[in-house]
Amino acid sequence: MVLVPPDRLRPDQYGSAAHDYDAGCKAGKSQACSYLAFMYDNGLGVPRDIARAVSLSEHSCTAGIAYGCAYLGYLSQTGRGMPPDPARAARLFSQACNGGDASGCLLLGIMHKTGSGVAANAQYAAQLFGRACQGGESLACVSLGFMYANGEGLDRDEARAQQLFRTACAQQDPIGCQASSRLAKQQPVP
Repeated sequence: MVLVPPDRLRPDQYGSAAHDYDAGCKAGKSQACSYLAFMYDNGLGVPRDIARAVSLSEHSCTAGIAYGCAYLGYLSQTGRGMPPDPARAARLFSQACNGGDASGCLLLGIMHKTGSGVAANAQYAAQLFGRACQGGESLACVSLGFMYANGEGLDRDEARAQQLFRTACAQQDPIGCQASSRLAKQQPVP
């Protein structure tokens, strides 16, 4: 059974994907459980059930599924189905990132860039954004591009910023496209 990640689904695929994720989860495929958690949290193809989303995320994270840890971190950070716990979210994002989940790197990078729930550390945030960008997270490319364009925790490097913005734009990220255009016109980027 090949499971397409939920963020790559079209709305007309939600019902059948939720069915496939459920079947995979029941067959012991923890990756399927992590994807099913997303579906339950968002009510896509199944009724919204936050408690079930938390349970499935915990199960898949305990089984070593990086996506499950990243999603559980998101639930913990936002307080969806549990009290908000930024320290736990950071640990889970770190576990996900170290397990190869680019979204875990991105979310941990945001925490370190903003100092939200962890000590602010721009250099570490930049490293995390770099890993996430290489993993296909366009928002990470944009975030790292902004850091280079504005010299935030890094030496200012407009050429590198432009490269990152173009990478994001090639992934259909409208913010990356806008930032690339602004930088090309020598306009400030936020």
